[in-house]
Amino acid sequence: MAAGSRKPTLHDVAKRAGVSVASVSNYLNDYPYMKPATRERIQKAIDELDYVTNQQARNLRSGRTGLISLSLPDLNQIYFAELAEETIKQAREYGYRVIIESTGNDRQREIDSARAMASNMTDGLILSPTQLRAEDVHELEGDYPLVVLGERLFGAPAPHVMIANESAAQAVTEHLLKAGCRTIAVVGGTLDSSLPSSRSMRTKGYVAALADHGRPLRPELVRETGEWTSAEGAKAVRDMYAQGIRPDGIFALNDLLAMGVISQLREMRVRVPESVRVVGFDDIDEAKYTIPTMTTVDPDRAQVAKLAIESILKQLDDGARAPQSRIDVAFQLKYRASSPQV
Repeated sequence: MAAGSRKPTLHDVAKRAGVSVASVSNYLNDYPYMKPATRERIQKAIDELDYVTNQQARNLRSGRTGLISLSLPDLNQIYFAELAEETIKQAREYGYRVIIESTGNDRQREIDSARAMASNMTDGLILSPTQLRAEDVHELEGDYPLVVLGERLFGAPAPHVMIANESAAQAVTEHLLKAGCRTIAVVGGTLDSSLPSSRSMRTKGYVAALADHGRPLRPELVRETGEWTSAEGAKAVRDMYAQGIRPDGIFALNDLLAMGVISQLREMRVRVPESVRVVGFDDIDEAKYTIPTMTTVDPDRAQVAKLAIESILKQLDDGARAPQSRIDVAFQLKYRASSPQV
């Protein structure tokens, strides 16, 4: 450290190394035409003065901040909170930190997340949009590293990491059919496929499985909900029973919905899984502790985070945005007590 408690400056480094301030600036910006001996003197001065930490010096020389932006729709949703934790964990493996923003499922905030990259405050953006439209694609153009997550298929000019919504939902439905279920309801689903979403893609997998097994689609079994919460899951069950619908299998499109379904069935003294099998989606940590424990889809959040971070860092190393591509992540059906494997 320089005299007293004052933080050392660029001038202090230059004086200690016996070079000009311009030379120090060139070194920090990785100027290619510099004698090795000069580079060594400047780095020695930086280390002796503790001008910046070694990691900060590397960041300055490469033009990197050591930060990655992660923009998620709703941190109140456990899936996204756990995805954020996985992303932080994966980034830490490479010496990076993550700045997290919740857009609240708001289109303008999603656009603002992309526009903020123009300020170069972070090295790249991992964006999970739910409201962006095809006409918003130009908002994602640029030379900064970008990875898109989620189901919003609108031709984003970047790698798009996707979980297996459709095939996983198809596997869940086939599991329930194989278990002997004849009246399978989908809680949180929609038959409106005009916009790609988790709702529409998972419902599409359900419909495909029914068709493959020669089962007719009964629209009244596709129960739309507002938010994907436990309260909405419980309400869907109450409404079905009030309308005389008695499913023997329920596929809830996320685990919070499934928790509400199970809770409401227990309150009505309907036995799970003896009378109704229940399957969720996301494999959040609480799924292992429900009563009964919950069968659910594990979409492999760790792999989603790993692929996203690795893509951002590769784009940084390549010095260019990666081209548009789709990266599918495998899923696993975790069998537990709410719908045992057959």
